[in-house]
Amino acid sequence: MKGWPMKGRLGERVRRARELFPLTWLGVAALAGTGIALWVGFQEVDLVFLGAGVIGAVALVFGLILVGLGAWRVVARLRAMVPQESARVLECGYPVRTGFWLPRLWYLPGLRLGWRWDPSSAKVRLLRDGLRIEEEALPNARGWRDTLTRKITIGDPFGLASVTLTHTEARPVRMLPSVGGLRSMHVVRTLAGGSDLAHPEGTPEGDRIDLRHYTPGDPIRFVLWRVFARTRELVVRQPERALSAARKTMAYLVSGSGDEPAAGAARVAVDVGALGGDWAFGADGVPEPATTKDAALESLARSRGVPDAECGRGLASFIERASPDGGGRTVVFVPGRPGPWLDGLLESAQKLPRGMHGRAPIEFVVCTDGVHQRARSGWLGRAALAPVEAEPDGGVEAEELQRVVASLQRLQASVIVVDRRDGRVHMAGR
Repeated sequence: MKGWPMKGRLGERVRRARELFPLTWLGVAALAGTGIALWVGFQEVDLVFLGAGVIGAVALVFGLILVGLGAWRVVARLRAMVPQESARVLECGYPVRTGFWLPRLWYLPGLRLGWRWDPSSAKVRLLRDGLRIEEEALPNARGWRDTLTRKITIGDPFGLASVTLTHTEARPVRMLPSVGGLRSMHVVRTLAGGSDLAHPEGTPEGDRIDLRHYTPGDPIRFVLWRVFARTRELVVRQPERALSAARKTMAYLVSGSGDEPAAGAARVAVDVGALGGDWAFGADGVPEPATTKDAALESLARSRGVPDAECGRGLASFIERASPDGGGRTVVFVPGRPGPWLDGLLESAQKLPRGMHGRAPIEFVVCTDGVHQRARSGWLGRAALAPVEAEPDGGVEAEELQRVVASLQRLQASVIVVDRRDGRVHMAGR
């Protein structure tokens, strides 16, 4: 097993050497052909071979000089960059200029200059702005990077010479999921359901056993005159409420295939304050609950790419850490496409205590980017709304969505379906 790390380091060194080697495969072939042409030309005194060899040699030397000067200028620019510590925030699906730029090098005729992110998690577009080439990035999936590595390629116009420089920017990059049409979604209530009746013998609105200070307009018959005689303060009875404020709202994101819409919905819940005043947020792949907005968004970004064996299995442990006393409510954002995460989530949810009606104390929010089906019937037909083209990560088939909803409903939990495209929320029933 000790040989594998060495093999990885050796492979990395070979790749770095190959990137810094100034000749491309075409350049190596041209160098060999130039050498043969010059040798034959001198040996046979053949002007055709001699001329071809000279032309090839001039092209090679020109390309090498051009690439060398370009690399020197790029390295000088990279060394002059001022490092920034604040995290760069990007949103999937929206191009944004990152602030990274390199000089155009217009005075080096025919020089080719370009770069990409490594690993490639965003589409990089290079925009000319005066004497600069500025970077515009379009993230294709959420993620978090503590550093950002770019591969900068400098080549000559003939494709004979080229070098690739590796530049690592020590600046965190947070790529957040797109919210789509969910910018004003409120799927989380800040009130937790209390008892249907305040007391078996009481009235539906609750008996008047709570106390508060008197305000103008309160019926005089509810004033506690004994308290007034003792404290000189007017206090009235008021009904006990059947709804009580939730002590804490816990939100959890399940990672898996097609989880970008779920991540977008979770982001909206955090952004608009739909989780209430006291809340905690967790996600697969993130061990500790987040209790602030910045920490929750970081958890969202880091939850991408969790191994299938871990997807959905962290719900029970998250609730145990976030609410040791077992109070509060839990909202779980899940993908609309079934996968290994579904079995893990069901297994984890089975460990949670049931309420008085045998229902799991969870609300599931199933998130999609459209439902593909022709026949529309029931709530699933309303969720489909209109046929859409299949999307690589969020769009689901009607049968897939039905399987997810049916599996979650076996827990006797509340299930709603959210379409990120238009922001509509559809109750799936119980």
